[in-house]
Amino acid sequence: MTFKLRSIAAATTAALIMGFGANAMADSTTDIVNALVTKGVLTEEEGNLLLKGREGEQLGQEKAMKKATKLKVSDAIDNATVYGDIRIRYENRQGSGVPAATIPATPLNVNTDATRERARYKLTLGVKTESGPWYTDLALAMGANGRSDNATFGSSASTNLDDKQQVFIKRAMIGWKATDWFTLEAGRTNNPLYTTPMVWDADLNFEGINEQAKFKLGDADVFLTAAQGIYQGDRRTFNITNTAVTDTVNTELFAFQGGARYGINDTTSAKAAITFTTINNSGVGANSAAGSKFLPTLRNAANTATNAQARTNDLNTIEIPGEINFMTSSNVGIRLFGDYVYNTTGDDRFKSAQSAATAGTQRDAIKAAGNDDTAWMLGVAIGSAKDLKAFEANKMAKGDWSARVWYQDVGVYSVDPNAVDSDFMDSRVNMKGTTFKAQYNIEDNVYVNLAYGHAKRKNGDLGAVGAAQDLALNLKDFDLLQLDLTYKF
Repeated sequence: MTFKLRSIAAATTAALIMGFGANAMADSTTDIVNALVTKGVLTEEEGNLLLKGREGEQLGQEKAMKKATKLKVSDAIDNATVYGDIRIRYENRQGSGVPAATIPATPLNVNTDATRERARYKLTLGVKTESGPWYTDLALAMGANGRSDNATFGSSASTNLDDKQQVFIKRAMIGWKATDWFTLEAGRTNNPLYTTPMVWDADLNFEGINEQAKFKLGDADVFLTAAQGIYQGDRRTFNITNTAVTDTVNTELFAFQGGARYGINDTTSAKAAITFTTINNSGVGANSAAGSKFLPTLRNAANTATNAQARTNDLNTIEIPGEINFMTSSNVGIRLFGDYVYNTTGDDRFKSAQSAATAGTQRDAIKAAGNDDTAWMLGVAIGSAKDLKAFEANKMAKGDWSARVWYQDVGVYSVDPNAVDSDFMDSRVNMKGTTFKAQYNIEDNVYVNLAYGHAKRKNGDLGAVGAAQDLALNLKDFDLLQLDLTYKF
């Protein structure tokens, strides 16, 4: 009977020790076994057997840990985090308008329809590191164009199904947290501004430096941001006379933002900012010499990809984004949001367009259309969240859902056509319309999105101006449907 009880006790003790295993220290296990031997619960032989088994388990754990930690980083790095996502998308774009000049059989004053249906995929892979007050962010992504990280199924020039897709540098930056409230970043960085896709496509990054200050002022969380970026160019100045050597200019961007988040109570908050952005020189493209001016297409003109539509002269904008968030009693949040932009030199941009026109009829049409130098957005969002902070940050877990709808109206002289959202207005200005987006989280890191947008040309006398459009039409109206599956890691 004593033998049976002792065997049961030994088996029970062994199970407890093995279960305790990974979290227990070796000396604690030894103390427990020795105490059981001293009290006569275990014989010395049984105790030795248990300790021997524990030693074997420890060796196995050490080997497993060594295998798991083969990825090494510098001893100077305090923390390194790998992150990224893979997205699969179905997309359908439809529009009607004046055809491109490459369709000579269709008169330019007759509208035609276009449909572009495609499956796409996207990869983002990055690593962030921290070392004292210093930090970095290096990210790779697909898609050579700044406003799109997507690749299209079957889009390779080769018919080989084993063709490889290129990956590009999306971000490469170094940050310095000088104090608890001030940071400095340099390189190819995330857009540091609080803004909306009406002004800045979410895929765009800044190249340059930015300074960010965040501090409390009473009950308000204040944020101040300044950004100085190289928009395009490689400045070269020569003080010698040589016809084979020419000067080149830079196009530079400067942005200054001040704003605050105010917690009204535990379930309600408000956030707003005011931003001044200026772009010097004339803009982008192979012909971006000083003096070239923005020139919109006309209503009945082909929507050719001319550099003149991408000029950034006379863009000095004041932007005011804002939102109000509040939670209901059932863990459902509601957000009212909006954005307003006024180009303070919009009238100069309008006059420059007239002076850049080479034909009198074109100049007269631009003048008749008038100056449209404002853009605005207004929308509402609703979704499930555990609390106000999670809802504000759009942090969603398994089973969470969200939906939002907004209307926007973008004047032809109001914002930079190179930076607006590439999806719901097809990379264009002089457009107005409504967009709906919904999301459901299958898992914490796996979710589906459904989006639909409908837009029309705003000013009928001018064309739907843009850069890098997906539909080769001078659009009169536009519809977009997207269905996404995203896996984050």
